[in-house]
Amino acid sequence: MTLPRVTGALVLAFSLSTQSPATAQDQQGQPQAATAVVIGIVTAAQTGEPLMGVQVLIRGSRRWAITNQDGAFRLDGLKPGPYVLEFRHPNRAPIVHNLTLEPDQTTELAVRVDTRTVALPEVVIEGRETQPAAKMHEFNSRKAAGHGGYFVTRKDIEERQPRVLSDLLRRVPGLRVDCDFGSCRVTTFNETRRIMGPCPIQYFLDGIPFLGDLDEMTPDQIEGIEVYRGSSSIPPQFNTGTSMCGVIAIWSRVPG
Repeated sequence: MTLPRVTGALVLAFSLSTQSPATAQDQQGQPQAATAVVIGIVTAAQTGEPLMGVQVLIRGSRRWAITNQDGAFRLDGLKPGPYVLEFRHPNRAPIVHNLTLEPDQTTELAVRVDTRTVALPEVVIEGRETQPAAKMHEFNSRKAAGHGGYFVTRKDIEERQPRVLSDLLRRVPGLRVDCDFGSCRVTTFNETRRIMGPCPIQYFLDGIPFLGDLDEMTPDQIEGIEVYRGSSSIPPQFNTGTSMCGVIAIWSRVPG
C-alpha cells in the first residue's frame, strides 16, 4: 500500500484491525468500557534499522512509551476518541500526528524517521558552569545528605559504559536481576525476597510511576538513578503505599 507522507520527515502506515467484540467484565461481573490499542514499529528511513529509545507520548496525558531494541512500542487501555501523538527522537524536533481511535480496535503504525545528520559550523562556547537542572536538584540534595539509597550519576554511567540499563544496576548491592530469552528485568532485592517472597519494585521516571521495561531506555538517555531498598529509607515523594519492596527512581536526559 502507498504510505501517506507527513511533515517532519516521518512516514506513517496505518492498519486498523477490529478485535472480536467479546464482552469483557470486571471482578464484580459488570461490563467494562471498550478500549483501543496503538502499536507500532519505528525504523530509520535511510536503513530500515529499528530505532530504540524513541519516545511516543500522548499529549495532555501521562501516557507514554519508549521503543525497545526492535523499535516496537505499545499503548493500550486507551479510551476511544481523538489523540495527538508525539514521536521524540534524540536530536530531532518532536513530530506530531493526530489520530482517532475506535472502540475495540487496534491501530498499527509503521513509522520511518529521517535520521540523517547535518554538518554544522564549529561553535565555541565560553561561560561559567551553571546549576544542575531543576529536576536534578533534589537528586543531588538527597545524595549529599547520605540518609540512605544507592545513587548512580551521569559520571558513573559514562565511566562504566554499560550496554543496557540492567547491566548498570547489577552493581547495586543485593539487587536481583532476572533474564529470560534475552530480556532482563530488575525484580526485587534478595533480602526482601527471602522475607516476603517475590516482591515487585516500584519504578519512577522523572518522578512519575511507570511499569515499563528498564531496558527500553538506553544508558545515554539517563541523567541519574536512585535505588532504595525498603520503606524506611524511601523519600516521601516516592513512598506511594506500593513501595514497601523498594524503589528505583530514574531521571532522564530527554527534555520534558
